[in-house]
Amino acid sequence: MYEEEYVLDALVYIAGGLFSFWYGEAFLKRRFEIRKKAAILWAVLYAGAQMLCEEIISPYPLYSRFAHSLQYLVLLPLLQRFFFERNVPRQAFVTISFVAGWEILRFTVSPLAHAVFGLWSPFWGWMVDDFVAGDIVPAEELMGYMLILNRAVIFAVLALCRGIQIGIFYLYLRLIVRYFIPLETELQAREIWYLIAPCITVLVIDLTLRLMAYSADNSALMLVYDRVPETLVLLPVTSLLLLGIIVSSVVLFRSLYDFKEEEKKRLLLENRVGDVHRQIEDLQGIYQDMRGLRHDLRAHIAGIAAFVRNRGLGGQSEIAEYLSGMESAAGRLDFADQTGSPITDIILHQARQQARRKGIEFSADFRYPAEKGYDVYDISIILNNALQNAIEATMKLSGRRKIEVRSFEKGGLFFIETENDFDGNLLMGEGEDLPATTKAERDMHGIGLINIRRSAQKYLGDIEIETHEANGRKIFRLTVMLYRGNGDGCILTE
Repeated sequence: MYEEEYVLDALVYIAGGLFSFWYGEAFLKRRFEIRKKAAILWAVLYAGAQMLCEEIISPYPLYSRFAHSLQYLVLLPLLQRFFFERNVPRQAFVTISFVAGWEILRFTVSPLAHAVFGLWSPFWGWMVDDFVAGDIVPAEELMGYMLILNRAVIFAVLALCRGIQIGIFYLYLRLIVRYFIPLETELQAREIWYLIAPCITVLVIDLTLRLMAYSADNSALMLVYDRVPETLVLLPVTSLLLLGIIVSSVVLFRSLYDFKEEEKKRLLLENRVGDVHRQIEDLQGIYQDMRGLRHDLRAHIAGIAAFVRNRGLGGQSEIAEYLSGMESAAGRLDFADQTGSPITDIILHQARQQARRKGIEFSADFRYPAEKGYDVYDISIILNNALQNAIEATMKLSGRRKIEVRSFEKGGLFFIETENDFDGNLLMGEGEDLPATTKAERDMHGIGLINIRRSAQKYLGDIEIETHEANGRKIFRLTVMLYRGNGDGCILTE
């Protein structure tokens, strides 16, 4: 092996070290805060160990085909032990998927190198024969030039093949990192086996191909490419298809994971909607009782006042003051908002009281469009979730805070709009157009806007989120659009 080939191998090992560190930190929590220093140290240790192993096994070519994979399977877990926090399922997947991808890619580029060298050998012979026969260059001088040229060609071909291998390998790792489940998700035994099984299969196939590609005959190795030329095409295609199987298993697993999470959210939403329905029915009864109590109480107060006036009893000023206090108390049973629906009256009343206790200004200009045929349950879900999100956002701030809610109609559309102060931090979920929750229990929170959107979509509507600044305040605006139709065939069937 020429010196430049050693340099090329060292560069490949360093690249592999950087790839393995980046790949590992995508799945595991890093122990060291300074990422750059950790990556450099990892790459140095990785490359040094690889070159040492290469020197040890190079005198034994019959065993090197197994040792290549074995050294990866030992080295990577050791490095992960010191650089990342312990997580055995993820560590196992990172190690085996990395080794399987890198090893099988040898069969993608080695046929290319074999084909190029196969073309170069006749060309080499022709040049030597032609130049010597024509007495163009002396034989000794020609051989010196040709040796330099031959080394340059070998280095260029190997560099090209290694570059292709590294490029495809990076794409392979990138796809896995992109579609793998989030870092905070714990893997169960059956899940990690589902992910590792294709990688182990690829490793076994790789070892089998190595045994088939070489045969020992008087200590000389004969490549299978010379005996079966079709393998120059079949082996690269096979290796790429095997990489695709690993990536496809990760993509499929992510799809199943996302479906499972959506199903959990759907069930949670259904349970919450059921709870809201029951609470609304209870509130309707309470509201009707309060209206009856308020009516009866005012009638009793009016009767007592008339009796006192007609009888001319003494201490009328004290009695009048007492009755005025009772009337004021009865007046407090009236809600400040008369929206046209007792349910939305109660929701606005509760939000107004909650905001008042927190020192938040609250204004409402809302009316329930009963004549349009919207289900009060859906309207209450939208209104309640929007107001609770607004209150939670404003509670994070100090100083003057304000919440506004309004409704209006435009053509055949009905709009519900809320505005509130917020801290300006709007964290969007990955691949989502809705803000993600900042609470720790993500399974139990962060579904308010999803709930609002689902209710709006029942009426061919959707939601829109805007943020802006006004008078030094950061404002969050949520607009919910609903469309019920006008009886001409455009009504949504539920």
